[in-house]
Amino acid sequence: MALAVFSQTHRHKPTAIEASRRYQSLLGIVQAQVGQVGRCISNEADLDACLLAIFFMARYETVMFWPTEHFSPVALALMQAWSHHDGAMAVLKTWFQSSDRKPATFLVKHTRRGLIKCSLLRNLPLPDWLLDGSQFGEVGLELGYDRHIVRVVNLHYDMKSLLARTKLNITEAEILNDEANRLLEQLDEWAAKFPQAWSFRQHDFPEFGAWPRKHFFSPTLYTFDKPAYGAAWALYFAARMLTSSISLRLLGLIHDDGSSSPLHRHQLLDSSQSFQQMIESLAATVPCCLGLFTASDHHNSADNQSMTLASTKRLVQPHLATLLVWCLTLACIIPVMDQGQQAWFRSELAELGRLTGTGILETAETGQWGSL
Repeated sequence: MALAVFSQTHRHKPTAIEASRRYQSLLGIVQAQVGQVGRCISNEADLDACLLAIFFMARYETVMFWPTEHFSPVALALMQAWSHHDGAMAVLKTWFQSSDRKPATFLVKHTRRGLIKCSLLRNLPLPDWLLDGSQFGEVGLELGYDRHIVRVVNLHYDMKSLLARTKLNITEAEILNDEANRLLEQLDEWAAKFPQAWSFRQHDFPEFGAWPRKHFFSPTLYTFDKPAYGAAWALYFAARMLTSSISLRLLGLIHDDGSSSPLHRHQLLDSSQSFQQMIESLAATVPCCLGLFTASDHHNSADNQSMTLASTKRLVQPHLATLLVWCLTLACIIPVMDQGQQAWFRSELAELGRLTGTGILETAETGQWGSL
């Protein structure tokens, strides 16, 4: 994996060749182990080793992915990494259904999280056995977020199924929109439980130069005591943005059908405003999450303008870049966003891809990504 990332960040072909050789060797070993998964799950160390190997192989595919002349959204859908996710799903299901199942390990928990994200990107429903996060080691605030996101994944699938039909079922669209509204309320209740220490401060800087710019979408900025706190809020903003986008699409269907009531029109306005607010809030978290400056910079700076100009010269550390990858990915593929706003998110994600050596992320600004 280290060879693959190095080859991407340094554009070093000999290292890429060696990474490929080792990947092919590991692929054969893991395929043999997955075929005997029933034996692997009885031992915690073997289970973790199997899941970790699958994770790194899927990660290798996303790192080394690079568009060809035939690159298209279809190429993304057929990306080799998905087959590794399918393998992880099979391993996890075998573990879950085992009569002598041991408590979920750290790798079991994070494998499931990856599968939930993968299912959303591929527009697949989550199987019933995967829905209860408490069975996979989720607790506390993490369990609260988990309960929301699994319902959103299945709601998105139901919405896409409705869109694919030749005849619109208004009653079903209204039921799905009601579910979206319930999920928004649930998400707000989840964020209300954040510790006081996670709170953010809003700063509005003088409008010098042009907006947006690299890492800065607008003069409005949120600062946090730690980048990790910003990452938690980014999850909230992105999840709310995703859920609001589903509501907007459903209300749009109802409106286009001529079945829109005053209540529907009011909900459409509210959803539009909420959606736009979440876009701006997510963008406002980016600089602090990337470590470009912290709350202390504001206290130590004589004026906001000099603080901003100085902070843009700092280098983004790769480990901080990973805090935002999922949230920015969602922002890049939600279809109801303004093109100019989405172009900024895509340029940011592509920059994080170059920084972390992840080829699939670097393609975000090629204009070839599909949408949810």
